Amino acid sequence: MIKKKSTPIIFMLLMLGITIKTYAQKEIGNIKAEVKAIATVSENKILLRWGVTTPTAWKYANKYGYIIERKTIAVDKEILTKPVIKQLIPIPLKPYPMMEWKEFSEENNYAALAAQALYGEEFDVEMNEGGDGLLSIINKAQVIEQRFTFALYAADQDFKVAKFSGLAFVDNTVKPTERYLYTIRVALPEEKKDLIKAGGVYLGLLDKKTLPEPQEFVGVFKDKTVILSWNQVILKKYYTNYIIEKSEDEGKTFKKLRGTPVATLGEKEKNPSNRMMYIDSLSQNNKTYSYRIKGISPFGIEGPYSKIVSGKGIKPLTHTPFITDVKLNSQGGVLSWEFPSEGIRTLSKFKLVRSNTPKGKFLTVIDNISKNKRSIKIENLQAINYYKIVAVGNNGGTRESFPKMVQPDDSTPPAVPTMLNGTIDSLGVVRLQWKQNTEIDFLGYRVFKANLKTDEFTQMTFEPIPNSTFIDTVNIKILNKKIYYKVQAFDKRYNPSEFSEVLELNRPDIVPPTAPVFTSFKSDKGRVEIEWISSTSNDAQSTVIYRKEKGVKEPWQMLKSLPLLQNKFIDETGIVGKTYLYTALTIDESGLESEPIVPLKITVLDNSPKPSIEKFTGYVNREERYIELKWNYKETKVKEFVLYKAEEEKKPTMYKVFKVDTNKFKDRNLLINTKYTFLIQAIFESGAKSPLNKIEINY
Repeated sequence: MIKKKSTPIIFMLLMLGITIKTYAQKEIGNIKAEVKAIATVSENKILLRWGVTTPTAWKYANKYGYIIERKTIAVDKEILTKPVIKQLIPIPLKPYPMMEWKEFSEENNYAALAAQALYGEEFDVEMNEGGDGLLSIINKAQVIEQRFTFALYAADQDFKVAKFSGLAFVDNTVKPTERYLYTIRVALPEEKKDLIKAGGVYLGLLDKKTLPEPQEFVGVFKDKTVILSWNQVILKKYYTNYIIEKSEDEGKTFKKLRGTPVATLGEKEKNPSNRMMYIDSLSQNNKTYSYRIKGISPFGIEGPYSKIVSGKGIKPLTHTPFITDVKLNSQGGVLSWEFPSEGIRTLSKFKLVRSNTPKGKFLTVIDNISKNKRSIKIENLQAINYYKIVAVGNNGGTRESFPKMVQPDDSTPPAVPTMLNGTIDSLGVVRLQWKQNTEIDFLGYRVFKANLKTDEFTQMTFEPIPNSTFIDTVNIKILNKKIYYKVQAFDKRYNPSEFSEVLELNRPDIVPPTAPVFTSFKSDKGRVEIEWISSTSNDAQSTVIYRKEKGVKEPWQMLKSLPLLQNKFIDETGIVGKTYLYTALTIDESGLESEPIVPLKITVLDNSPKPSIEKFTGYVNREERYIELKWNYKETKVKEFVLYKAEEEKKPTMYKVFKVDTNKFKDRNLLINTKYTFLIQAIFESGAKSPLNKIEINY
């Protein structure tokens, strides 16, 4: 029987207990019970791994086991209309019985941890006097959460442990051209089947991918120690732990470090680190050691090695030099420093380094300065210099002095600012920019502004600004439409440059122009002619004509943008017989648009002459009391015929409308002894009309 107090388990509990306990108690209660699955391809088989999300689901799964179902979804990249379903295991998959863990747990700490979580004795929590059943329930819940977390952690670290725990399966019956959907669910009884949601994963042998190489592997070598670190976040979905190997013969042979593989035991909730770290001890300094790492996936597959990191342990110097004085002369100067006498025996030499800024990159100016010297000549000084004295130890370790600024006399101003340009937006925000000065002793710029080019310029910057950009605001609701700027550069001795060229900017126009006014229109022969009075705004630039078909849901179509002086437009693109809406607006020099004017409704007409109707005749039949009218018309594109009628001494009125295929009509609406006038006219699809053809008949 596996005891909860066995040595490997006690070790793991001490190492992992605090981290895992905190995670379990805080997160598990908010997670939905379901199966989460992953899979990978290895040679000619597919490896499956899964787990459940809550302690209760884990307890049910251990009792009832898992069912693994495989659906063949595609063959040779063709989706099957009816997937082939196969149960991969005859009975639900459960953790191995307790006795089968014994030998495995004696040689594998993760197996011992998983076995303890599954079959170990209860963790009894004693209660204070006066305690009640509620505390007992809480304690038992905490124990289940800890067992659940330990079991899943151990399975993640070793694929064989996962198989023993009933959380892994290898499918050897796969085919190279097929893709499968695997579904893993807990074999719950019918009344509990909805308690735990099933999980799944889709892949085939063609989805095989190589594992990535560990990235950003670095080593920081110190006194008989090295701190190794690598980016574990970008590899989190590939690896659960890492093997670290060490070489003491400059990379010829490597040996795995004791205590590895190493794993991430948990992450901080706030400001989590992207890197994983490992500290190794070195047997001696000044000897080259090399390291490399490789990851192990949740399926027990080892990935490729990282790049090799090499270095030597270095005992740091314990004393630091200090620059005491700099005396300048016409040739340059002399720099002096101090160094404690008790540190001389560990010192190899000094070197002088220089930079343009106190935090910039320092380059060696003079090397191999005797450890007994305390001053050195400096030459070729630039406008601003920062110097450090570096003490170099016998073992290569270094200690640096604080930087010392050395600045010779300077009366040369910086270059004049150039390429000044800027913009003003509709809110009056001014954005200026110009070419950045590159002098080493450059300090900054002052910006000046005026409303008139002849006015005295006002300084806008309280102190010199280091960047070649400036943001200002101006009032855009004034009559003066222009604003003026210029810039001056200063060095760290406050030597001023000449002013830049003056920049003239236009204040934005925020008042739209007035709209045009339609005065007349004409539609004839398929053309529409429109006239208007143009906008009277001073900055008006053009008139734009728009059109859309009446009654049709479509956007307005721009027909033409015309110069302001032009006030007539002819549209020849309309379709005869259709009715259009026309509108217009004005655009000014700033691109502002007026409101569009009230649209005109115009029908495109074709009033070109048409021939009259031929052979319009009438026949009187007094016996049957009717007048029969007949006509003949051979023109095309006729829409209809209109018949007008009038009694003697009366005006004709529209009497009948006939379809185009009608050519006769019997009128029985008659009075005896009455003279009638009939007129007929053809109406064309374009709206054009033929002349009226007239006959008179006595009835």
